[in-house]
Amino acid sequence: MATYLIRRFLISVLLIAGIFVIVFFALRAAAGGPAQFGAGSGARRDVPERYRRDFGTDKAPLEQLIDFLSGLPRGDFGTSSRYQEPTLRVIGGVALNTVRLGGISLLFVMLLSVVLGVLSAVKRGSWLDHTVLAVTVFGQSAPAFWVGLMLALVFAVRLRLFPAVGYAGVKSLVLPVLTIVVAELPWHVSVIRSEMIEALLQDFVRTARACGIRSSRINFLYALRNAAIPWLSVLGVRAGYLFGGTIVAEVVFNYPGLGKLFIQAVTSRDYELVQSIAIVTASVFVFLSFCVDVAYALIDPRIRTQWPVAGGR
Repeated sequence: MATYLIRRFLISVLLIAGIFVIVFFALRAAAGGPAQFGAGSGARRDVPERYRRDFGTDKAPLEQLIDFLSGLPRGDFGTSSRYQEPTLRVIGGVALNTVRLGGISLLFVMLLSVVLGVLSAVKRGSWLDHTVLAVTVFGQSAPAFWVGLMLALVFAVRLRLFPAVGYAGVKSLVLPVLTIVVAELPWHVSVIRSEMIEALLQDFVRTARACGIRSSRINFLYALRNAAIPWLSVLGVRAGYLFGGTIVAEVVFNYPGLGKLFIQAVTSRDYELVQSIAIVTASVFVFLSFCVDVAYALIDPRIRTQWPVAGGR
């Protein structure tokens, strides 16, 4: 198990490094730069040059890369050219808002997907199953930004039940969370439903029913435990899509989070801030993937015994 975890850690570090290098050179290959945006279109010629010297963008790209990497061990992720503050401080100012929005959305997605997926599989062919399937198809087809706009139009503009933009308390989270849940829930429900249908046909389920065990215990404990293993794989992969939905929701509802900050940094060519956000978010995704691998062993003991031998699941 230790060998497997070490190997996974090294692969994760290489993955984060690869993401950073791609983002680093892609930004510098794009037209424009932070000097033009920071100095303004009507500035004198010497002003952009001063911006380049101050933020180090006058150096060669490889030299900029070395300078950035040398500061990482000290916790120096660079200085934002837009805000003229350390990038980690800028990220820290809005990261809690994104964690709050993404965490609440993920919690609702997990709870609702388990309940709807299990009930749809148990009541296969019923009106409940058909309703869940119809909602699933709609959710997979509807873009997140369209869902957000429709929710804002109905519940914020017409009914005036929730704020349309900004963050002013718990009520401001309702529409962004609902947007993310509608976009992500169908994928998870589909996986749990299909895996539950397969699990309910297994011999151990028929044996449990013959022994007189309650149906709720069989469905939500024994069968769901087997169905949860593939679902965890999907959950780890869909974490990236959930972050993408979070960005869309933050932009649509003008929510002060990491996604909105990332869009602003890209449009202003704030190299250091975009790089820092890329590293932070990539690290979060890698950590979630690592947690999924650990969860495999907690749910299925067979995987835990195979780790030292096969080196993987």
